[in-house]
Amino acid sequence: MNAAMMNQSLDDIDMTAGIHLGGGRIPVSDLARAMNRPMTNNHITISNSSVGVLNTGDLAKINAVITITEGSDAEELGRSIKDFAQAVVDTVELTKESKHEVGELLGTLSEQITGKRSKPVIESVLKGIEERVKPANTLWAFAEKIGGLLTDLGILP
Repeated sequence: MNAAMMNQSLDDIDMTAGIHLGGGRIPVSDLARAMNRPMTNNHITISNSSVGVLNTGDLAKINAVITITEGSDAEELGRSIKDFAQAVVDTVELTKESKHEVGELLGTLSEQITGKRSKPVIESVLKGIEERVKPANTLWAFAEKIGGLLTDLGILP
């Protein structure tokens, strides 16, 4: 609902100003379709020992970005986020608290990728992820790859 209201506000501003800048709209129907799927998670496997690492809201956002990017130019980014999220769940190199923080940040990153794509927010979130995964070499490699893909897609400078 918030995304639809933001789109409506942008349309109203364009109409009032008489200048239609286009773009920048949030793909509401794609988000709704991805998030309204049954909460059976086909992308990330969570076993009994890793329950609570990712909360359901963040998991839904991560699933949405994976689903929305399928078949697009950002498909590799979606797969990398999926693999990274799974690696966070499975790793023993981070505390449960750190895993949860990285999961929240991944949810925010996913939300930004499927939404308005604020470069400063994406940069800050990516830095937050990198800070938390520095002790884990495997996770650090995923974070670097995601940063590179965001740059390649023009999302980051």
